[in-house]
Amino acid sequence: MKLTMQTAAVLMIAASANAAGIMGFARSITDHLRSRDFTAEGFEVIELLRAETAHDLEATLSNGYPMPWLAEILADETIPEEDRYWLDCRMRSIFAQDLHVFFDRDGNRIEVEADFIIPGEDYWREHLMVNPPGESDVPRELRPSTIYADPGYILDRFGNMVGELPEVFRSVTMSRDASIAAVISGSNACFMYPDGSFREIPLPQPGGYESVVSANGEVIAFECVSPSGTRDPYTLEPTGITGEVYFYDRDGNLIGSVDPYSIISPSERGKLSSDGRYFCDNLSTGELFYSRTDSDMQVHLIRNEGERGRGSFSFSPDGIYLCSGGTFSTGAVLNMNADEGVWEGADNFTSINDCTRVHCSNGGYCVTCVVQSGNYPDYCYELEVFVDGQLIFRNTSEDNYNEESIVSPNGLFILSQKDDLKTSESGIPTVIRQIRRGDSL
Repeated sequence: MKLTMQTAAVLMIAASANAAGIMGFARSITDHLRSRDFTAEGFEVIELLRAETAHDLEATLSNGYPMPWLAEILADETIPEEDRYWLDCRMRSIFAQDLHVFFDRDGNRIEVEADFIIPGEDYWREHLMVNPPGESDVPRELRPSTIYADPGYILDRFGNMVGELPEVFRSVTMSRDASIAAVISGSNACFMYPDGSFREIPLPQPGGYESVVSANGEVIAFECVSPSGTRDPYTLEPTGITGEVYFYDRDGNLIGSVDPYSIISPSERGKLSSDGRYFCDNLSTGELFYSRTDSDMQVHLIRNEGERGRGSFSFSPDGIYLCSGGTFSTGAVLNMNADEGVWEGADNFTSINDCTRVHCSNGGYCVTCVVQSGNYPDYCYELEVFVDGQLIFRNTSEDNYNEESIVSPNGLFILSQKDDLKTSESGIPTVIRQIRRGDSL
């Protein structure tokens, strides 16, 4: 590790630590990082919303929906319509997910009884999956062969029912328009449709799988994250068997498959680009791999450096840029069409446990990089925002959640949230910021 000025400062802090122990050390790290907080000249980063509890969320609705500040933004035609629409969708999703509350087109409040409500598609969140309370009365023969949860239904962002699903569970992923959803059903790939029907197809390789649907619904990936037969049952020697990723269309037709030549790590769900052209996931070796799904399905590796692990990744909204980070790993953004890097973060780690998460806007114009430092549960998070490669904002916070900062399509809004659909039914705490520059100030 390079001895940067930041590293040296943290080492000095550590050397002076006394009986206060780890807690005092963690506070010292946070104080040091916070001393670096700033906003670049010519930019303003405005905090629009901070909600750390459900009570905070409810309090923001004292004047109904949209809140005054949001109504002003939604009416501001100087802001690209795509960003305003994204912000409205994400706000409605937050209230639906954590308060079980929707608002119709006239702003009337609709409360929904549910065991849980979760978005099916991760970026836009225009549609929500609802798991209703109580036991299901749907006959067993009308449901997938292996079930993990009850049937449910789909609501649009205004609370209108637009479909039904034979199963609603955290593992279910859905297209942006809710026309196709997918889940694993035992040893089958299960394709679910909003009319309540489903189709099961036996998966080619035995083992444990995860599924993911592209935002446009054109590609569904089923990846074998724990393949059977990786070791000889008698000698325990590796057999060379690794899990493959199988790509299907929405009708269940196999498009093709890729073999990453190493076992896929189940630590984070694989991702498809919004247009379904690219798939990415991390390997048990600490590397990332990505491939195309429509033509050349050659595996491309993003290798780690030394003991660093590339375990965090995301696609830009336009599906062209791949953002990567991970444990003790600098953040980076890759233009997959040109196969060239367009941004790389600084190596400013304080320990081998530091973890980086990176996201970017369309065109890679705006990049957010969050570095998690410290030890559980006393993490601190340093958020850096880059516009055209220039660092324009830095902020440090203390929370015991994995903060990541999502960027709106054109990079004008940033949403920081505890945000893992695979493990959580809540997005709280949530912070929303707006970036303003130049003539907009």
